[in-house]
Amino acid sequence: MGRYLVGIDLGTTNIAVAFVDTASKAAGGPRLHTFHVPQVVAAGQVQEHDLLPSFLYIPGPHDLAPGAIDLPWKKNPPDTAGLFARNHGSKVPGRQVSSAKSWLCHPGVDRTAPLLPWAGPPDVPRLSPLEVSAKYLKHIVEAWNHAPNRKDADKLEEQTVVVTVPASFDDVARNLTAEAAKQAGLKHVTLLEEPQAAFYAWLGTHSPQEAGMLRPGMRCLVVDVGGGTSDFSLIRAGEEKGELTFIRDAVGDHLLLGGDNMDLALAKAVEQKLPGGRLDAAQFGSLVQACRGAKEALLSAPPPPSYPVTVMGKGRSVVGGTVSVNITPADVAAALFDGFFPLTAFDSAPAQGARTGLQEMGLPYVSDAAVSKHLAAFIRQHVPAGESVDAILFNGGVFQPEVLRERVIDVMRPWFDQSDKKWDPLVLTSPSLDLAVAWGAAYFAWLKHSGGRRIGGGIPRSYYVAVETDTPGRGVHAHSVPVLCVVPRRMQEGEEVHMPAPVLELALGEPVLFPLYTSTVRGDDKPGQVLRLQEESLMRLPPLHTILRGGKRAGAKRVPVTLAAKCTEIGTLELYCESKEGNRWRLEFNVRDVLREPTKDDVEDTQGAVIDVFPEEKVQAAGSLIAQVFGDPGTAGVPPASEASEAGGTPAVPGVTTSDLPKLLEAALESPRADWPTGLCRRVWEFLESHAAGRARSPGHLSRWYNLTGYTLRPGFGDPVDRYRVEALWKMITAAASGQTQTSGPKKMVVPEGGADYWIMWRRVSGGLNAALQQALFSRLKPTLLPVKGKAFSRPPANEYAEMWRAAASLERLDAKTRETLGAAALRDCKKSPVPTYAFWALTRFGARVQFYGPLNSVVHPEIVEQWIDELLPFTPANDSEKNGWLFCLSQLARQSGLRAVDISDSTRNRVLGVLRAHPCPAAWKRMVEEVVAAEGEEASRLFGESLPIGLRLSGG
Repeated sequence: MGRYLVGIDLGTTNIAVAFVDTASKAAGGPRLHTFHVPQVVAAGQVQEHDLLPSFLYIPGPHDLAPGAIDLPWKKNPPDTAGLFARNHGSKVPGRQVSSAKSWLCHPGVDRTAPLLPWAGPPDVPRLSPLEVSAKYLKHIVEAWNHAPNRKDADKLEEQTVVVTVPASFDDVARNLTAEAAKQAGLKHVTLLEEPQAAFYAWLGTHSPQEAGMLRPGMRCLVVDVGGGTSDFSLIRAGEEKGELTFIRDAVGDHLLLGGDNMDLALAKAVEQKLPGGRLDAAQFGSLVQACRGAKEALLSAPPPPSYPVTVMGKGRSVVGGTVSVNITPADVAAALFDGFFPLTAFDSAPAQGARTGLQEMGLPYVSDAAVSKHLAAFIRQHVPAGESVDAILFNGGVFQPEVLRERVIDVMRPWFDQSDKKWDPLVLTSPSLDLAVAWGAAYFAWLKHSGGRRIGGGIPRSYYVAVETDTPGRGVHAHSVPVLCVVPRRMQEGEEVHMPAPVLELALGEPVLFPLYTSTVRGDDKPGQVLRLQEESLMRLPPLHTILRGGKRAGAKRVPVTLAAKCTEIGTLELYCESKEGNRWRLEFNVRDVLREPTKDDVEDTQGAVIDVFPEEKVQAAGSLIAQVFGDPGTAGVPPASEASEAGGTPAVPGVTTSDLPKLLEAALESPRADWPTGLCRRVWEFLESHAAGRARSPGHLSRWYNLTGYTLRPGFGDPVDRYRVEALWKMITAAASGQTQTSGPKKMVVPEGGADYWIMWRRVSGGLNAALQQALFSRLKPTLLPVKGKAFSRPPANEYAEMWRAAASLERLDAKTRETLGAAALRDCKKSPVPTYAFWALTRFGARVQFYGPLNSVVHPEIVEQWIDELLPFTPANDSEKNGWLFCLSQLARQSGLRAVDISDSTRNRVLGVLRAHPCPAAWKRMVEEVVAAEGEEASRLFGESLPIGLRLSGG
């Protein structure tokens, strides 16, 4: 590797880079250098600055003069990062990307999907949080490499690089950060937690004598409040062989709470003073950026008496007019002191409830914005009663103003003051809060390079996978979870543990999912321990998954495996399944998994309901009926039968026909289909999958198989393995259509795939299709639904055509532009007389503000939906069916989601409310337009198109 040791602080608001030149020897330790980053600072101007602001600006086609954002190493780039992106972007609503780091740790979205800028108009290209992070790092790489006299061996790709992450980043966010570095070309990357980097910076910029202020036994609290996150860490000083040592004792849980929230709170207060009412999402985003500058100016010493905040008026042009208001230091103090650093009792707990930040900017900010309450909770958990914190190190741009550092100490003083002794902590100061983390990362790289002593303590959290237990756990807390500890807290980097027990029996070739949890408060659990833990002590992560491959001859045999875990050198977790034969399968995070917020109903065990209400003998009886209809005559359990008719539904066994099968299944299970829970539906699907080849026997068989498959797999999610089930269905259908050989289907279909029931099936399971498969399905629908003018096409029968539209409307992972095009076509059909049966329902799904399952980035822009509403409002229904479809459609298009970038304007919403109140319709339809409510029960089923399985929990978008 190269001569340079580089630290990169990939911050939410600013990026800093520091380095150590190993070829330059300095007495007493390394010399830390700051890399001055070249960047566009104004149109046509490039300058070097200590910081690269974490903002990306995507110019419009006629926004800037040619060459305005050219860099010395790149001409005509599609976007620009840094000072110009921050300053100019705040004046052009909807074209600036900010807070990409916060989106990178957002478990409620696909972090690899193009969704930024969040509030951008429809014509602005979108980027994923991963892509934006990689662009920032790529800018650093190219800027470094462009420096004068830079040799190939000194290029950044060849150097040791330490990238910092919040201590509270989960493993998915850490892996994505490492992936962003890889996409930027960096080859030798290690991740380091920001509070540790800040502490390393303090060590690296102070002499050993000054560091001696920390004596063995002292406990140092690192309070790190940056642009996007709040991190708390405890580092304890010790002594070994006469030398001062440091152990990281604890880190806090993930808190998406930082300077962004403060800017947001100030912006909401300022918005109330602006003329013209509520701002749209793009304007509000500009206001947030303007408030950031105002906050920094008004917290300086001495502050100006007031500061003007200016926001662009309506319209996409910069010259669309402006609105301004002056704010004072008192306004800022009220927003920050009262809202974020209030005087707090030591036993105060953070409030739980609706996340106001989520309702504004799309990010899952914490419910309670009081940093002081979260700090009190952290100290209560990790500092023994009667003991105190001896030293404090502040880090993060929020603490640039001294008044905020003093405020935190004032908040904490009553927690530790005693009648005979006042609490007087040692306050550790860093030469630069902006650069400290980058300096600390470079200093850490030097310690690692030179063999110096680093902060000990291993990883800060323990990891667990959910397991099933033989005992039902009578008498235990209802909200407890049986788990297996796989990684203990304080495990060292590079260390690997192998658990000889418990032994798990897994099937080769089948998907395996392990629900994964982590905890920062349990320090004594050992690998291999099976425990029942309270949910509040755990944080849920996306599940780990793999498919155990055993070779072509392995068949479907089951193998006993144990688990192994490793903490990698770059700070990420790896888990493996291991067999006695030496085979090893790595469990992977699915970074596209979207985690919803847990609900009180999550403790219900739908699989348990299958066992308790539907005994295995009844399930097997249902399977036998399916085998009799679809199984191969002459195989085990299926006696020979007469040849099947090409036109009808002749059974494999006399007496059981395709038309009788649904009623016979209900009789065997002693339950109507509407009462089948999710777990039972999936068991019935297993039999349908096993006998899929029989669907080709006749059109009747094909139609019934489609019908039952769609019903038992609906809505394509709700069970951890559903994604694999739906992918298996896709492969089975596409292989049969292409005539490929398959294990669970015919080599050549007697009856070709297709028809109305085919599209109904895909509509029902569409929630389990990933974006690529949905796009592939849409490619089959597009020639019929969106025919090219002048190009002949064969229109299917009316029933099949309607189901094709319903299937297309259910594909919520298609990009927003495609859904907009489909919605416009559906809107045209809504104006026909009579209105086609599918039209209003399809338009509802295309324009819904709260989707059934789709990601936020696929929601059609509110400007477009308002145009649709304008065309829908004058509609005169011809009958009750048209009236109900029209009113439900309006209610969903005008529904409040709580997201400013998704919701329509107040004026248009009030017009819709006027129509809903003028016609008889369910109160729930009006309520969802008046306020933010969850989709459930009848409304959710209507949006889906039919009833949902019992026990299904929806993601709510």
